[in-house]
Amino acid sequence: MLQSYCLGNKFKNSSTMSTKKSRKEHERKRREKLEARANIDAFRTQLEMKIRNRFPELGTDHPAVIAEMDAICAAGLAEGMIVLGKMVTGIRTEMGVNPEADKGSLIGAIVPYVLGITMENPIESGQLDSTLANAAEIKTPLQVRLYFDNEVRNQVVDWVKAHYPNVTTRLGQPIVKLPNVVVEFKKVVKDTDFQYLLEQ
Repeated sequence: MLQSYCLGNKFKNSSTMSTKKSRKEHERKRREKLEARANIDAFRTQLEMKIRNRFPELGTDHPAVIAEMDAICAAGLAEGMIVLGKMVTGIRTEMGVNPEADKGSLIGAIVPYVLGITMENPIESGQLDSTLANAAEIKTPLQVRLYFDNEVRNQVVDWVKAHYPNVTTRLGQPIVKLPNVVVEFKKVVKDTDFQYLLEQ
């Protein structure tokens, strides 16, 4: 009788613990969904504000803007792109340095240009492509390469280390891990005698 009572309590306690664990898991998933939704809303709002304030001629209803915005959100890159935009803006503001305008893995995409990550408007330059326009083709975490002049690349990396966690190296190259985005900082050595660019 006593053994039966103990077993009953054991199963009851086990069931209670399982229920609590299930509730915690449900609450965790609910918070993650709310956070993801908030990141998407913040991303869309920030992008639309930048277009209205800085690029009114572009318009928030441009097909390329809509396609990239939707794909970035669907791929779970909204938060990472916001952070990347703030990072490059911080480098520009505090160091007076920009990524190389004609190099980088995001060249040709309109949203990175609006966020200040790239320097050339791909629509005006005729270099618009669909790098970020199709969520099904986006591999995550998104691998981003930013190129800086050899003279300042290391200082840029030091600035990033001072402002962001998760800075490390991969195959000898400095990288920073952002939400669902990995940024690699590459350098361009400019040979002024031969006008030849050496990528390293």
